[in-house]
Amino acid sequence: MTEKSTTLSARELQIIQLIYDGFTNKEIAERLHISENTATTHRKNILKKLKLKNTALLVRYVIEHRLVK
Repeated sequence: MTEKSTTLSARELQIIQLIYDGFTNKEIAERLHISENTATTHRKNILKKLKLKNTALLVRYVIEHRLVK
């Protein structure tokens, strides 16, 4: 893992896996029993931590850094 990815929490890594799997914020919220707003906030925080502009770049980053199974 890179230095950037080590700053991610276990929950954020869980969210990343679900984003990578194609889940929407609403679907992530339902699956994790959190509000849709919380799922959206997690996504925004992940993008901010990794200094990425959008979800497409996040998925690319995830693939390049092998953050998912």
